[in-house]
Amino acid sequence: MKLRTKLLALSLLTLLLPWSAWKLLQELESFLREAQEETLLAAARTMAGVIPVGFQTRLLFLPENYLPLRELERPPVLDGYGNDWPHEDQGLEFRSLDRDLDLRLVAGRYRDDLHLLLAIDHRGRQAGSGTGVRLRLLVRDPRGLYSYPVAPRAPGPLQLSSEQGAAGQIDGFWLEIPLEGGGSRYRAELTLPLAGRDAAIALSAEAYNLATGRAVGAAAGTLADESQPGWLALLPAWDEVSDWLARSEVASARAWLVDTGGWVLADSGPPSAEGALPGGQTTWLQRSLYRLVAGEPPEPLAEDWPRDPVRFDTAVVDRALQGETSSHWTQEPETAVVWNTVAVPVVLQDEVHGALVMQSNSEGLLLMTNRALSRLLFTTLALTLLLAVALWFFATRLSRRVRRLSGAVSRAMEDRSEAGALPLSGDRDELGDLARNNERLLRAVTDYSQYLQTLASKLSHELKTPLAITRSSLENLSARPLDAESSQYLERAREGVERQSAIVRAMSEASRLEAAIEGAEWSRADLGELVLACAAAYRDLYAGRRLEVQVPELALELDCAPDLLVQAMDKLVDNAMTLSGESDEVSIHVESYDDHIVLAVRNSGSRLPDELQDRLFDSLVSFRAKRGDGLPHLGLGLYIVRLVAEAHGGAVSARNLPNAAGVEFRLRLPL
Repeated sequence: MKLRTKLLALSLLTLLLPWSAWKLLQELESFLREAQEETLLAAARTMAGVIPVGFQTRLLFLPENYLPLRELERPPVLDGYGNDWPHEDQGLEFRSLDRDLDLRLVAGRYRDDLHLLLAIDHRGRQAGSGTGVRLRLLVRDPRGLYSYPVAPRAPGPLQLSSEQGAAGQIDGFWLEIPLEGGGSRYRAELTLPLAGRDAAIALSAEAYNLATGRAVGAAAGTLADESQPGWLALLPAWDEVSDWLARSEVASARAWLVDTGGWVLADSGPPSAEGALPGGQTTWLQRSLYRLVAGEPPEPLAEDWPRDPVRFDTAVVDRALQGETSSHWTQEPETAVVWNTVAVPVVLQDEVHGALVMQSNSEGLLLMTNRALSRLLFTTLALTLLLAVALWFFATRLSRRVRRLSGAVSRAMEDRSEAGALPLSGDRDELGDLARNNERLLRAVTDYSQYLQTLASKLSHELKTPLAITRSSLENLSARPLDAESSQYLERAREGVERQSAIVRAMSEASRLEAAIEGAEWSRADLGELVLACAAAYRDLYAGRRLEVQVPELALELDCAPDLLVQAMDKLVDNAMTLSGESDEVSIHVESYDDHIVLAVRNSGSRLPDELQDRLFDSLVSFRAKRGDGLPHLGLGLYIVRLVAEAHGGAVSARNLPNAAGVEFRLRLPL
């Protein structure tokens, strides 16, 4: 039976699917979700309207500028990295007026210590090796006012004392990380003791010249005007409000109180297990079926949804802060758990001063917890499950057969060896016909490739004897007295023979190289020094041409055959020179990676034809019609480069540079 007939027969069975019952379940699911959403919205509105007066007063008289303090479970390690900070990317951000300096500030509290994490990005024209970044930190608490200058010249631990000379030494760590596209990121972690709750800080970051100490560009932070420092009050979490939210919220829900900037002021904590729907009542199979039949799924739950959020930056909260009641449904991709998040504005004195956010989950079991609906679901979906299993089994078997055939064809093309029997060639369906046709095609390609690889050596061998006869005949003829016209013809014949001899030598060069590879001397060599030595010779050989060389400063030693690498480099550079004009640039780059080294030769002013990019490194394949006034190009140079790369266990590739910038040939050598 043909594959198309098999698929048609299985597809006709899907007409038995219980479509009407499936639509009924969808409508019931939608109704239950709407009921849950209305219940959660009503609870959120009620809680927002009965916030105690004391908490309303605290919300009304929030400091104008403040820095939220997140409670840390353990003290962060002072190493300049933020991987031990919860949501270290959620912090206050400042930018300098010239937009060259960005400052992000995150604060946390562990017992009686204040921890600060600062990230400063320095970009722009002023960023460079001659500039650095320094900080100025002011701390105000009941003990007094302290100023801490932070201007390290190198990464490492910090121990800072206040400029006033009083108590208040702080510890820290300074780290510098280069940024892609230029500039640097400076990270600082600082730890200082807190003296009571009435503490505030002010800070600024600025770039400066390391030699002169003068500021470069504008500063970023709260100290833009030193005569009027902008203080940031340290605002810890409101534990009393969190306790009130935990006592007042509905079962299986979680509540947050946020300010107008989305910062979490209070959190009721994860809901207790008593009010949650028991996930053990259903099996994994039931949950999977629920995801298939329960209608259009909500939006997938974002991977970066915070477990213990510090700040909400979502559309549902933004609409609530604008005075609108909003709701949002999400679903976890891996399970059937469905989340409903609602947000209502907190209006005090006819103005929005925050929002109350509530979130609950349905465990993906709004329908499954009802016994009658469960029976209906399983009776109507039994046939669907069987058909799905049958289709899955057939599709899996078909996919495996296709992958086997595709993998065998790919391996045969990569090996460039004698084509053997392909899998599925004995089958009687369309895949069997395809396998047999591929066998015939691979044999033809293999025969043609072997013919091209040996054509050069065969031609050179066959042409040597006729050329020797012609050369000796011309020498005998030149020994006799000839008139001027005959001498001229004789000289032209000699030139033709010389050119033919050069062609024969070029054609036999690849054959000699294959034998030379087996007897090549291998040693430990520095590829960088080898490239620099060859580049000096190329500059003399191609006088007047622009040749750039970029080699890493570190030694790039590898086990190789230096003579073969030099020969491959000669071919690549000669290819780049002949493909470009006098005004074009040729460059040699050496790039070092963890497990390999790349030798790249680039030139401007040319482009590879798309139809030949897969065959450039085959024998007797050329994409140049002529080579100036010299010898015709035989397509053996890049073939020799491929032989050298394969002898070293590497590979060679070619590509057109983007934006018509030229051509790049890459020789990859494993370490």
